[in-house]
Amino acid sequence: MVSDRELMRKCKEGNPKYQALLYEQYSNYLMGVCMRYTRNEEDAKDLLQDVFVKIFTNIDSCKEDGNMAGWIHAIAVNTAINAYHKKKRKGNTVDMEDVEEMVADIHIQQNDFLSEKILMKFVNELPDGYRTVFNLFEIDGYSHREVSEMMGSSYSTVRSQLFKAKRSLQKKIEAFLGKELKDKGIKSKETTQEPTSE
Repeated sequence: MVSDRELMRKCKEGNPKYQALLYEQYSNYLMGVCMRYTRNEEDAKDLLQDVFVKIFTNIDSCKEDGNMAGWIHAIAVNTAINAYHKKKRKGNTVDMEDVEEMVADIHIQQNDFLSEKILMKFVNELPDGYRTVFNLFEIDGYSHREVSEMMGSSYSTVRSQLFKAKRSLQKKIEAFLGKELKDKGIKSKETTQEPTSE
């Protein structure tokens, strides 16, 4: 197997064999990243193509002794964010309210009934802004401030979108788990507790 350092060096030389190898090694991983930031496979494939164009166009800026996988991941995320901004400028997305809300301590946990595929389906159903903020913060590990800068939004807007994304996911998960438990003949807390008035 070719090391990342050699792969990078050969790609910088413009060697098509190694460019194809880089594509082969990273395309599945990057497709996963692209799927998190788009609504469907077709958009993800378009984004993936843009990512590889940027990788090969900017390959000279990657240090041979650096973290190639990290550099490639950063290009994918930045390309996704740029695509989001472009789409937003064209008016193809709903503008999110600029409402200040404290991010509640909502934990989204996986369990036996909730597969990663189902969780990602729920994430993909979120409005564009919520989904992008959720991915950047929860999955890619950026801070609130970093997400705010990347999105060109205020800190409070990012916190609000993250809160709303988590709240929406929590509702989807609870509804899904309630149905799964019911289908399996298990009573959930939701069905055994009396409703409380708010």
